[in-house]
Amino acid sequence: RNKKDIGQVREPGVSRWVDGHELAGLSVTRSQCMWPGREVRLDPLLTERMQLEDAETKDQELLEEGPSTSPEAYAFEVDDGQENQEESPHAIPWQRFAVKAVFTLIGFLIIAVLLEVYAKDGVTHFSKQLMDSIGLPGLFIAVLLGDGLPQPFPYVPLIFIAVKAQVPKVQVFGVCALGSYLAALGGYGVGFSLSKVSCYQQGLQRLSESQPWLPDLMHRKGALGVAIAALMPVPLALATWTAGSFRVNFFQFLLSAGCRMPKILIFVILSDPQPF
Repeated sequence: RNKKDIGQVREPGVSRWVDGHELAGLSVTRSQCMWPGREVRLDPLLTERMQLEDAETKDQELLEEGPSTSPEAYAFEVDDGQENQEESPHAIPWQRFAVKAVFTLIGFLIIAVLLEVYAKDGVTHFSKQLMDSIGLPGLFIAVLLGDGLPQPFPYVPLIFIAVKAQVPKVQVFGVCALGSYLAALGGYGVGFSLSKVSCYQQGLQRLSESQPWLPDLMHRKGALGVAIAALMPVPLALATWTAGSFRVNFFQFLLSAGCRMPKILIFVILSDPQPF
């Protein structure tokens, strides 16, 4: 008889071959096959082959079942025909960011209007003195550090002061946009250079625990993730440093790094609604 047929076992209810004979619908253990009146021992190699085939069958069944339903897999849990989306810790908190952006804009407008109504002359005088002291180079350095370092303090008040000091808004926007863009490039370089330093890796791990959506966004979206993060009310350095650590495509990053500019333009316009 053909040796290749010896010990071939399939699932219960399916025809199986043992010692060249077909057994239909009989259960057979992994280590032995029962034949009427005698017992056929399986070779250890055949047993191992059967186990591998079982594992492959289970893997195929899992693939046919579709994606996992666990919250970690960003899935939908179905219960009695009802689909309930579970919030994943890696999902971008759009609602929180939207609320923060709205409150930031409203707060900025309220403060700007109050200063314009009740302290216009004082604000103008203070703004001119400050800009005379630091000038556009000082504004550039402030934006460069503000977007280049992972710190929570915004440079929006300096934009307001520069506009109130009657510095042309085109110049204010150009200086701030250039500083922000160079800060993004520098942040990418820092993340790229320090990605293998142990203390930096520990910091990146803490970031992954506190803001799990950000590394996941860089991993899944790459340069597009940088563009999305640049438009959000989060420190730009968190996005650029992480992008450098994840080796995001640099040429695509060059385009995404400029996505902070629309935010700068909005605050320049809101500082003084007069035309450019």
